[in-house]
Amino acid sequence: MNRAAELRTSVFGMPLPACLVAAVEDGRWMELARSPGIAAVFGRAPVRPVFHTFSGMRGMTRWWREELDEEILRCYAGTSAEPASPGRMPRLRTVIIGNLGPDLPFALDYGRSSTDPAVAFLGEEDSWRTVSANVRGLMDALDPRRAHT
Repeated sequence: MNRAAELRTSVFGMPLPACLVAAVEDGRWMELARSPGIAAVFGRAPVRPVFHTFSGMRGMTRWWREELDEEILRCYAGTSAEPASPGRMPRLRTVIIGNLGPDLPFALDYGRSSTDPAVAFLGEEDSWRTVSANVRGLMDALDPRRAHT
């Protein structure tokens, strides 16, 4: 696989789901930041939602993995331990894919599956919770009129 293709299909060695790759490439993923269903899906109204491009995912995930010290990581209910306790997110098994606003990230959680990760959200309760069994389910919930590939 060439380097450009790898940058579109994985982040820190974690494979991105094919439906997410396709949606980022054609712009559908970033458009979901304007979905009227965000509050219902995430259980919180967005402040300034951003659904990241590939470079945004890499940058936010690099920050999550490499730049947070253990004390600050705990503020984000993150951990370096694997497996993580309920409500905590393991930094090395996570790809940040968007934010609903400042300090409101959502991520692919590879803790249970390396090929079909769940989507988790860090809301105001200071713990991560699963909002969708996978990214395809998230996209369908945010825009049920479209068929996602």
